[in-house]
Amino acid sequence: MKRFFLVGVMAVIAQALIAQSEEVILKAMKDELQRNAKELSLPGYEKPFFIMYGLVDQKTMVVSGTLGSIINSNEDENRYKSTTRILVGNYEFNDESLEDNLFSQPNAMEIGLPLDDDYWGIRRSFWATTDNVYRSAARHFEKHKQTLKESGKPLAELPHRWFGQVPAQKMIVTQPFVSVNRLEWEAKVRELSGLFKTVPGITNSVVFVSFVQGNKYMVNTEGLEAKLPFSHASITVFVQGKEEGGKFLFDQISFEAKALDKLPAMAQLRLEVERLIKRVKEEKKQPTLEEEYNGPILLEGAAVAQTFSSTLMAGREGLFASDNIAKLKGFQFEDESVSSEGKVGKSIMNALISIKAKPRLKEYNGVDLLGSFVLDNEGVSPADELTLVENGVLKNLLNNRTLTNANQTANGFANGPGVVEVTIAQKDTDKALRDKLLAQARKEGLTFALILRDEASRGGMMNAYKVDVATGKEQLVRNVNLRELGFKTWKRILGASSTYVAHNLGGAGFDREFGPSFTSWIVPTAVLLEEGEVQPLRMPSLKEEEYITSPLKSN
Repeated sequence: MKRFFLVGVMAVIAQALIAQSEEVILKAMKDELQRNAKELSLPGYEKPFFIMYGLVDQKTMVVSGTLGSIINSNEDENRYKSTTRILVGNYEFNDESLEDNLFSQPNAMEIGLPLDDDYWGIRRSFWATTDNVYRSAARHFEKHKQTLKESGKPLAELPHRWFGQVPAQKMIVTQPFVSVNRLEWEAKVRELSGLFKTVPGITNSVVFVSFVQGNKYMVNTEGLEAKLPFSHASITVFVQGKEEGGKFLFDQISFEAKALDKLPAMAQLRLEVERLIKRVKEEKKQPTLEEEYNGPILLEGAAVAQTFSSTLMAGREGLFASDNIAKLKGFQFEDESVSSEGKVGKSIMNALISIKAKPRLKEYNGVDLLGSFVLDNEGVSPADELTLVENGVLKNLLNNRTLTNANQTANGFANGPGVVEVTIAQKDTDKALRDKLLAQARKEGLTFALILRDEASRGGMMNAYKVDVATGKEQLVRNVNLRELGFKTWKRILGASSTYVAHNLGGAGFDREFGPSFTSWIVPTAVLLEEGEVQPLRMPSLKEEEYITSPLKSN
């Protein structure tokens, strides 16, 4: 009985400590926000109408090793200001309205945040940044007012930005930090990295494990109050080698999850590393693509998500609304920047394709969707679902709070779509897709077709598989890149798998303040493009004479 009573008391104390921490951080942020909203001023300049503070409080564990030994192992605590945004003027016309430099940056002389829950230390740190950002914002707004006056035109006739108004959100989610057994992960890294000891042809190998957990805090003068937990676990195995001619080879595998215990089990990790080693050995013997390939391409696995991501989340085209404006040049305006704004309501890809953003979806078929979120980094709550493309027609764009035309709305996607679901109204088997691939290659008079898989995707660099049209035999070719990605990539597709899978891709969002973000993709396991261009990548080479062999080779 006493034991249960003690456990209950401990739980109450733990919850009290969590509440105390939450109270100190949020209270300090809110109190300093309210003080500055009321008192912040500079002689001859206007007061701010909007202030927002963001804070990230996180703990990180990192373990890395090579050849059975640990080369780095540490746990770290970090607390930093993710946002100090101040707007002077009003929602329609402010210091961000007429220039491309949208955000004032803090400087090196400012005061960092304390790791302790120090009420006055947190307030003092935000005060220092607020003072700096306000000075810049206030002066920018005076310049904008002068520019508007000298133009001799009403604001409505000038290309400009305005700040979208949104409902205030209050979301406080309390989730304690989880304990981490770093020694256990050191043992796993030693074992996995030790598998490369017997492979002297690999010149460098690293096993890297990381786990980040923390809370994002946000407050603003509109009434926003948020504390949102986050976590991310990953394990990456990277290898480097050289072929006989001296050209470098690179390959890797990576796994992502919300927590360490959701990463693959050790038996599966060993199997994946052994497959990686086998593939690298094969790569050393395999040729590269000698010239550009133009023809049908079968995308499989994560290559499907990666190609959609490269098409829709980067480059001149994409699903993001533009916050660029035409630039002043002697009060004449240059041409507007290229964006997808003018394509809304028009067909941009095959009519079989539909695309939706589902930012609140947390899991799909047992896979954690790391891109899932309930508030974007401007404190805007997105809808559960936003149709971006319907039957090939562009319906909506992802937008932040910075608006440039009447068709835009602040729809809560300042840091990207979060979760994207791509559906294609075709249901082909794997065999049918392969048969279609070879049939199209024969039709075009090609001797081989290409398959791009997810096995070796590294920042746009992939391995491809040449499929002989006559025999159907596959041959690995190293280091290629799929070129000319755009909406037209998806205009002509010959088939798609009937099964769907989720992939988490990092750095695909345009999160201005919190760094790279994850986007989770729910896509068919395979898609057949009628036409694509694949270019060989010229890898650096270094042919060196060994004066003494590697100690691994002498064993």
